[in-house]
Amino acid sequence: MVRCCKPSRSIVRIVAVLWSSGLACAQDVHATEPTHRPGFKVFRYDEDWSVLQDPNLRTEPLDDLKYIALSNSDPQQYLTVGGEIRSRYDYFSNPGFGLTGLQPDDYLLQRFLISADLHVDEHVRIFTQVLSGFQEGSDSQPSPLQDNVLDLQQAFAEAWVGESKDLSLSVRAGRMEMGFGSYRLVTARDPTNARLNFDGVRATLAYGGVTVDAFLTRPVEQQSGIFNDGEIDARTFWGAYSTFPLIGPKALNLDVYYFGLRREDARFGYGAGTDERHSIGSRWWGTNAGYDADVEAVYQFGTFVGADIQAWTVASNFGYTWLNSTWKPRLGVKANIASGDTNRNDGTAGTFYALFPRQGYFSELNLLAPSNFFDVHPSFQIKPRDNLTLSASADPFWRYTTADAVYGPGRVAIPASASSSRYVGTTVDFQAEWAITSQLSLTGYYGHFFRGDVVRDAGGKDVDYVGAWLTFKF
Repeated sequence: MVRCCKPSRSIVRIVAVLWSSGLACAQDVHATEPTHRPGFKVFRYDEDWSVLQDPNLRTEPLDDLKYIALSNSDPQQYLTVGGEIRSRYDYFSNPGFGLTGLQPDDYLLQRFLISADLHVDEHVRIFTQVLSGFQEGSDSQPSPLQDNVLDLQQAFAEAWVGESKDLSLSVRAGRMEMGFGSYRLVTARDPTNARLNFDGVRATLAYGGVTVDAFLTRPVEQQSGIFNDGEIDARTFWGAYSTFPLIGPKALNLDVYYFGLRREDARFGYGAGTDERHSIGSRWWGTNAGYDADVEAVYQFGTFVGADIQAWTVASNFGYTWLNSTWKPRLGVKANIASGDTNRNDGTAGTFYALFPRQGYFSELNLLAPSNFFDVHPSFQIKPRDNLTLSASADPFWRYTTADAVYGPGRVAIPASASSSRYVGTTVDFQAEWAITSQLSLTGYYGHFFRGDVVRDAGGKDVDYVGAWLTFKF
């Protein structure tokens, strides 16, 4: 059962966040923003607040921190300070299907991010970001992904070595977050307190609407403590990602990419050891007249403990939004499949591995990873108000092959031998997102996992999850 004392403590902390964030001086939620005012990005280094050199455009609390002039003669010399405060409450009835030995648990997550974007001049900048995250009230030992007292989340220097109206080339080096395309394979892992980050170099070429990224990095290992995160020597990640507009800026686009990942500590249901994996993928995506579509295919090859890797996935997301209707309803469906290993004795490793996907890839319940599976995931969304979004979805999940395991985030969740069935279970979830102001948002979530034959045969249980998080950004 949920302990009654901790939700009240969570409410006190949420009220404190509201107070510290300057809600009292926030703008009316119905106020109209200037069309040229930038918004907050998934990656804070992508934001350009130089337009706020005009004091008349500083209409939000703490806007004076977004453009701090460093020169009276050069407007390109300035400092931007940004940040985020997030309070999140999580409750799980049966963590890990109830197979991990963990009891029903709830806890409070607190995350603080502060960034400084120093523009030395038109061609050079230095971006830094520090993280502080805490997990309180859990019966289990907090993970370093959730409990990290203080550490350097990002710190890189970036230089534009060549730039014109139609062509730009930038190179950055240091510690950085990365995300590409649909974020299916590489993303910031935002639900956890500590976001995914890398040490290395990245170059970006932009020409018109075409962009090409190339990078060589090592993932960072999060550790509880103070400024003690370091790169994982047993893992190396490199690759290139390109985007080409085909019809207009949004109607149809093509992404083509290559990712290489070497892990000396890889684990699958049929063994452990060094995995050197090459992923070649393409993605077709766009929006037009209310329709949206996103189709992505990836083929993987390489070696795993002497076996040849032959793995693949196809993912899709289609939807239609009634733009001229009240509440702007959207009906969507995702259909996805990823290979598993059909025979552990044939010298081939067939399990698709999703590299660095979002924590909680399918839902906030965070039970399953996109390996050895297929699913069909319908959803429905409405917007009763411009700042309120309600959504519901259902996601039945099967194993691609019964010869391979059910995989969870970073682990084998259920071994292949536990069941001869394909059907793992079905998740239903409901979410409400309220943009209270342009800086403050509140999200509530409920999800339930109905166990299928595989989970039942393994001795697992249904899972309930309740979550709520309040986020303030500046």
